Amino acid sequence: MKSGKTARLLVKIIVLILLLPLVIPFLTPDFGVAYSGIIYELPTRDKIIALTFDDGPHPVYTPQILDILEQYQVPATFFMIGNRMEEYPEIVKEVSARGHLVANHTHTHPQNLRAESLENIREEIYQCQQSIERLANQDTYLFRPPRGILNPKIIKMLHKEGYTVVLWSISADHHDAPTPELMADRVIKHAHPGEIVLIHDGRTDLRWKDVEATRLIIKNLSKQGYRFVTLEELTRKRS
Repeated sequence: MKSGKTARLLVKIIVLILLLPLVIPFLTPDFGVAYSGIIYELPTRDKIIALTFDDGPHPVYTPQILDILEQYQVPATFFMIGNRMEEYPEIVKEVSARGHLVANHTHTHPQNLRAESLENIREEIYQCQQSIERLANQDTYLFRPPRGILNPKIIKMLHKEGYTVVLWSISADHHDAPTPELMADRVIKHAHPGEIVLIHDGRTDLRWKDVEATRLIIKNLSKQGYRFVTLEELTRKRS
């Protein structure tokens, strides 16, 4: 009996080990599982936070977010999709002209980079980077994978290409936060110096919630004494 139980236990352990690489990318960063060499937050003594926006530009929501950021004099980082940048070049130029950072979020936003070949991923990143340099006139080598999905081979390739890979420490978008107020509350409760906040400005018509949540987050955290910075400044301020 003992040998049978031991054998079954060993089988379960082996299955878990085999499944772990598939599970890890979907656990980061909200469940605390992290890859090495990836930035989730940058602890600092200064009371600063970086707002980051994914999946733009969007013809409606990105300009609305830009107006909120300008109203409160808040700089931010926009991880943009290359083919959307080509579709809305004037918005990209406006984001850059207002002093915000534009970063790489692939050219077509593949749903699962782990299912793509390294050659395809490299091309996705290259095309997006070309759009950033041409339209935003920026050459910051920051990359965020769609949905945060990575694996060690992709990370190694990105580092070899000179990219800093940035995920996030808290996301406003979450199934437990269906309203702008709950989205903002999720971020506000988690706030701490060096935090990287994920918000979205594109790809669905529900981003009006992100727009309003952005306003609520900025108003509340500003009252708490936080200052907002781009990822570029946050990396300079790290302890």
